[in-house]
Parts: sequence; structure tokens; C-alpha cells
Amino acid sequence: MNKPIVVTSCKNCKQNIENYIFCPKCGAKKITNRITFSYLILEFTNRFLNLDNSFLKTFLHLFTKPEEVIKGYINGLRKRYINAFGYFAISVTITGFYSFIMKGRMLELIALNSTSEEQLSFSQASTDFSYQYQSLISILIIPLLALISRLVFINFKKYNLTEHFVIYLYAYSHIVMSTSFLLMPLAFITDNIYISILVSFPIYILYISYVLKRIYDISVKRIVLKALLCLLIVFFVFILIVCGIVVLIKTGIISVPAVS
Repeated sequence: MNKPIVVTSCKNCKQNIENYIFCPKCGAKKITNRITFSYLILEFTNRFLNLDNSFLKTFLHLFTKPEEVIKGYINGLRKRYINAFGYFAISVTITGFYSFIMKGRMLELIALNSTSEEQLSFSQASTDFSYQYQSLISILIIPLLALISRLVFINFKKYNLTEHFVIYLYAYSHIVMSTSFLLMPLAFITDNIYISILVSFPIYILYISYVLKRIYDISVKRIVLKALLCLLIVFFVFILIVCGIVVLIKTGIISVPAVS
């Protein structure tokens, strides 16, 4: 039987709350019941699925009106939406869970789609590296994208480099987290690994372009030109990264798994 617990002082600030439901000093709610499974379900529902919840509101509005979320944070709005670093942390957690589930399937798809032992070894090593250091890669990608974006929008003085960093904390985190829900079933529907790449890459480009268009309030023609320039720079950086990975593999810094 779940008997009420007598609580006379706030667990956070020690304020007397015997006659209060919420602490008059720090605002914490007085908890008078033991934790039960039904209580945890109720907490999860209220925290993540409630329409007034900041996570759900942030998630939906980053699709429908991303400029309100991102510009709001840049301009000092903190209560309505999850802050940029908090949203990034949620995204890393969800994509980490996705990677944990999908790693075996991705290695299986790599084996099915590789045409040579050398390609298989390289793909397996690259995949192992990306899954092992996924959080670190995300942390490094966001400032890199922010720098590229600032260079592409160098003729606009509206947002500085740090504010571009905030833009990508939201935008990159959001689209990576969202596409993980799409790619998970797709990976089990088809054995062609390249379909996932062909689906995800255009989604990333279109969403980031959509966000920047809304934030900068520019024409479709101008955002297309900016997107093409950004892609050109990203492609150049990608080639450098691939070359770096090849060097790391060749020198033995990254170990290549044996092909069975």
C-alpha cells in the first residue's frame, strides 16, 4: 500500500512547506507519495508527451517555425523552449540509442554491399570509428558547420559566428535525431545501404536550407545559391576527412577489422 509520506521541509532548499503544495522559496513540488511504476509513466507522459511540454513544443516548432525557436534563444528567450545545449544533449542520447540498435545491421549491410575485401575493411573501420566516437563527431561537426555557414553568409551581418553555432545546435541536432526515426525501419526494409544515404543526405540539406531561409528571411533563389556554395565547401572538407581516415588506417592508428 502506497501510504503518503509526511514532508515538512523542502528537499532542495530546506524551506518549511508543511502547509504548501509547492515550495514558496524555490518552487519545487512537494512529493508525498512513494515512487511507483504508474507514477513513472505519469511523469514520462507529463514531461515528454504533454502538448504544453517544452520538449514536444521545441521538436514540433523546429519543423513549423524554426526561426521562432532559434531567434528566440539568441534574443534571450529561455522559458518557452528547451535551450540549445539541452536539445543537443537529447539528440545525442537518442542517436546514441539508435546507433546501439543499428550497428549490427549496418555492418551486415556493409558486408552485403561491398565488392572487395579492401572496400569491406575500409567501410567496417569507418563505421566502427563513427559509432565509437559519435558524440565527439557531433561536437566537432556543429562548430565546423557554423564556421562554413558564417563564411557563406559573410555578406550578412545579422548573426555572428557564435550565433551560427546556436543555429546548428538546434538545426543539426534536430534533423539528425528526426532522420534516425526514419532510417531505422528503412534499414530493415532494404538491403541496399546506399538508399539510406540517398534518403538522409538530401533531407539534411533541405532542412538546413529551410531553417536558414526562415532565419535570414531571404528568397528561394538566394538560399539555393547559398546552399550550393555551402555544399561545395562541405564536399571539399569531406574529401580532406576521408583522406585523413585513409592515412590513419594505413598507418595503423585506426585498426582495420579482419574480414571473415
